[in-house]
Amino acid sequence: MAYIQQEEEPRSKARRIKTLAERVRDLERKKILAERSEQTMEETKQFKYPFKWRWKFNQSQRSVNTEKMLVFFLNKKNEIEPPKFMPIFDGNMIVWKNKPYEFDPRAVWRLKGIKKNPQAYLIKEIDRRPIRNKYGRGIYKDAAISNMDLDEIRMRGDSTESDEFLIKAALKAQVSKTKKQVSVALIVIIGLIAAGVLIYFLVS
Repeated sequence: MAYIQQEEEPRSKARRIKTLAERVRDLERKKILAERSEQTMEETKQFKYPFKWRWKFNQSQRSVNTEKMLVFFLNKKNEIEPPKFMPIFDGNMIVWKNKPYEFDPRAVWRLKGIKKNPQAYLIKEIDRRPIRNKYGRGIYKDAAISNMDLDEIRMRGDSTESDEFLIKAALKAQVSKTKKQVSVALIVIIGLIAAGVLIYFLVS
């Protein structure tokens, strides 16, 4: 019993009793918070999505869009661009503005306040990975939506800064190759036509 008392005494001494002034300040903070909460409830108005957006949300339930994803794009200017239905390539890739982004079903969001709560996907222009809530050993972590973590994104190698340049270069090379193939085929066809005309004149 003495042992228990010895254990409990330091704990009780460690607890600091709040002074009257501190308790008054706590009450004042709670009063201000209560007043602001009440004011917020009175002045808050429901946001209405633009008609074009709501039309896209409703279209997300159609069977023709089952192989696509409704995507919100947060550009590097801190602007939310109008959502678009976009195809998913190889089951894990979305391409927006010549930049590839990772598609992860765990990062799909649901829109509240819209009929049937349509699914949507959020990607930031600067980050190849999607915006999602993370779970680690049962601990819930909020999804960060900001362009302020660019250095972190660069460090983990997921920045999309050079993707557009690389894709455009690849497309240009593909177009040049196609033009070259067309040019060779055209020369062969012209040669055959010329040979046919020559043979016709010689025979006649």
